[in-house]
Amino acid sequence: MRCARIILLLAVLSAHSSEGYRILCIFPFAGPSHFRMFEALCKGLARKGHRVDMISHFPSKLPIANYVDIVDLSGARQNIADSFSVEYGKSLQRSMTYYIATKFGGDLCDLMGQENMRDFIDNPPKDPPYHLVITEYLGASCYLGFGHLLKAPVAVVTSFLQAQPINDFTGNPHSHAFFSGAYNEDPTVVSFIDRIRNLLSNFWGTQMFYHYTSDQTAVMRKYLGRDTPDIRELERAVALVLTNDHYTITGARPITPAIVNVGGLHVEFDDSKLTTELEAWMDSADHGVIYFTFGSLTRIETLPESTLQELYATFEKISPVKVLMKCVNITKLPDGLPGNVFTKPWMPQIPVLKHKNTRAFITHGGLMGVQEAVYYGVPMIGIPIFADQMKNINIFVQKNMAIRINLDDLTEQSMDSALNAILHDSKYKESARRQSELFRDRPMSAMDTATYWIEYVIRNGPDSLRSSAVDMVWWKRNLLDVFSFLTISLVLVTFVLIKVFIVFVTKICESSIRIEKKIN
Repeated sequence: MRCARIILLLAVLSAHSSEGYRILCIFPFAGPSHFRMFEALCKGLARKGHRVDMISHFPSKLPIANYVDIVDLSGARQNIADSFSVEYGKSLQRSMTYYIATKFGGDLCDLMGQENMRDFIDNPPKDPPYHLVITEYLGASCYLGFGHLLKAPVAVVTSFLQAQPINDFTGNPHSHAFFSGAYNEDPTVVSFIDRIRNLLSNFWGTQMFYHYTSDQTAVMRKYLGRDTPDIRELERAVALVLTNDHYTITGARPITPAIVNVGGLHVEFDDSKLTTELEAWMDSADHGVIYFTFGSLTRIETLPESTLQELYATFEKISPVKVLMKCVNITKLPDGLPGNVFTKPWMPQIPVLKHKNTRAFITHGGLMGVQEAVYYGVPMIGIPIFADQMKNINIFVQKNMAIRINLDDLTEQSMDSALNAILHDSKYKESARRQSELFRDRPMSAMDTATYWIEYVIRNGPDSLRSSAVDMVWWKRNLLDVFSFLTISLVLVTFVLIKVFIVFVTKICESSIRIEKKIN
C-alpha cells in the first residue's frame, strides 16, 4: 500500500512538472556578461519543463529541449565584448546614468524595427499564447511594452544590484536612512551627512534616469502600436522583479514580495571546464595562482605602458606564485612579461576561481565576477573603472575581503602592498571563507527560488504580489501629509494652550490686583 502511494505521488509530480508554461525571454543588450545571468535563468526554466522562446544577440550553441532562439539579433548591434579601453571606461563613468539610459538603453529600442523583430511583432506565436514575458531592467524600458503587445504579465531581471527606480514602481521602501542605494558608492549609511548624501544622490540619479528614458514611450508606440501605455505606467505594471542581489552582500532591508533576490544564479548554472593546458598549468602552481582580469568588456592591455611595466615588476616579485592574466591581444603588451605570468585571451572564469590553487582575484569589480569570488571564497584586489564597480569593491573592502586600488593610484608600490596583504594576512582569506558560507546558506537555490516565483505570478496573476503603495504618490507613501497634519495640529494645540494659559494667568493677576485694592 505504501509503495502504491509513493508511485501515485511520483506520477502526480511528473504530470505536474510536464505542464509547462510558455515564456518569452527578450534581452536586447549585446553585453555577454549580463547575458550570462539571463541565459542561466531562461535555460533553467526550459530544463524545468517550461517552453522558452529567446530573443537575444547570443543564440544557443547547443540545442536544448524546450528552448528556441525565436529571434536572433546577433549582428544587429556590435558585440561589446572586449571592446572597451580603460580610458573609454573612465569616460563612461563621468555620465553613467546618461549612457545607461541612452547608448545602452534607449538606442536599443530601435531594434524593434529590424525585419525579424517586425515579423515577430506582427505575427507573435499564439498556440499556445505566452504566459509571461521576461526582460532586463537596465535602460531599455521600452521592452516592457511586449507584455502589453502579448497580453502577458512581465517579469524583469537585473544583472546589477537593484536599480533605484525599481523601488518606485514596486512600492518598495527606499530606506534611505540606513540602506545605501544604487547611486551611492558608499556601502553603508551611518552619519547625518551620509543620510543626506544617500538621499540626494539616489533621488537625483533616479530623476535623471526618468528624464533620459521618457522618450521611449513614443518609440514603443511607433513599433508596438499607438495604444501602448506610457513607459512609467508599464513599469508600475511589472509583476515580478528578480534582482542579482543578496542581503549578505548589500545588507538587510525591507522588501516587497514582488522583489526577489536571486544573486549568484549564474554561478550555480555554470558547467564550464578548464582546458587541458590551463588545468595542467594551474595544477602545477604549488605556491598558488593570482587571477587578473578586467572582465568581458575592458582590455588590460589598454592600461598605460608605464603602469603595465610596474605591474610586471610586482608580479615578478611574488614568484613562484603564478599570475593568470586575461589579455585579448598580447601583441599590445610591452616587452618584459615575467616568466610566472601566463596570458590567455579568454578563460573559463568560474573553474579558475574555484580551483584549489587560486589564492586571489585582481578584478575590475563587475558584479558577476565578485559574486563568483564570494561563492568560492577568494579574496580580491579591486581596481574599479566605471558603473557599479566602485560600490561592489567598496562593499567587500568593508567586509575585509578585498583591497581597493584606484586607477590613478595603480603603481608597483600599491600593488606590492595589496598583494602582500592578500597573500599573507589571514584575515582576508578567513573573511572570504565566511562570506562564502553566508552567501550559499539559503533555503532554496537561486534557480529554484526564481522558478517558484515566476510560476507563482503566472498561476496567480500579475497583481498577486503587487503592493498598494504602487498607486500612491510619493508624499503619501512617505506619510508627509500625516506628519504635516500632526505637526500643524501640535503647533495649533500648543498655540491654543499658550493662549489659554496667558488668559488664565491674566485673569488670576487681575483678580489678585482687585482683591489687593479691596484690602487696602
